[in-house]
Amino acid sequence: MLDQKTGIQITECIKKQERLCKEKDYPHFAPRSGMCWKCNRNIYQNYKIGERESNGKTGESLVTGCPHCSRTYCD
Repeated sequence: MLDQKTGIQITECIKKQERLCKEKDYPHFAPRSGMCWKCNRNIYQNYKIGERESNGKTGESLVTGCPHCSRTYCD
């Protein structure tokens, strides 16, 4: 069973990504809203896409692309 994150959990993931980038002086590649501009899915949420489960990011490591459609945010 695929666990869906709550809005509060998504907000916490976004905050974790912001803190990580600030503390480590990393570039902030992830969309600020969490919504991928290619597939329109939230990069921090878990989804069932076709037959596969696609797990969202936690914000605890540098986000450089969408875990659901593989769109890079580095270019």
